Amino acid sequence: MIGADYKLLRGNLFRENLSTPCQKVYMLDSVFDDYDIVAMIDPDVFTARGLKENIFDVQGIGIIDSAAIVSLNRLRQQFGHLSKPNSPYWGGSLYVMDKPLRKKLRLHIPSIEKELFKFSLPPKYKWVDEGIIHCLAGLAGLPKTSIPERWSYSSFLPNPEKAAMIHIRTKITPLGPKRTKIENYTDLKNRGII
Repeated sequence: MIGADYKLLRGNLFRENLSTPCQKVYMLDSVFDDYDIVAMIDPDVFTARGLKENIFDVQGIGIIDSAAIVSLNRLRQQFGHLSKPNSPYWGGSLYVMDKPLRKKLRLHIPSIEKELFKFSLPPKYKWVDEGIIHCLAGLAGLPKTSIPERWSYSSFLPNPEKAAMIHIRTKITPLGPKRTKIENYTDLKNRGII
């Protein structure tokens, strides 16, 4: 619809020894330097039916929501030596970055290279790409900016029909209960939302 190139990334392209979610940091690689803007979108994020807006026109980097704030506080408890107090933290279901920003973040990867594996360790790969990008953003001195939440709106939130893109989650409501992602996807599809 907007003429963007699409690439499905498979395998461990960023670092072979890191978990699958950490591989999203590959978007900073020089292989993408021919692109002015890159949007890294999780495979469980879907566009809302009838969306006419262009994700590449959206200003910001990632999504900041209440879940991201809780995760940031936990990350700082565990990795205070890597986390700068005022550096931004984004939920990683969607990142949109221009080339100068990607280069700026990429420049700092060697500074945390020896620490990268810590973001890929259990419990349940908790910090993954969000933790890595947070530390890189702190080293780069990035301000706290974000994409409006409607661009990666959690499927359990009220009024999903107002979203631009919906991140399919397992919860049915913010407090639960849960069901499979495919059930939540099917429900939104049957309702004509995605």
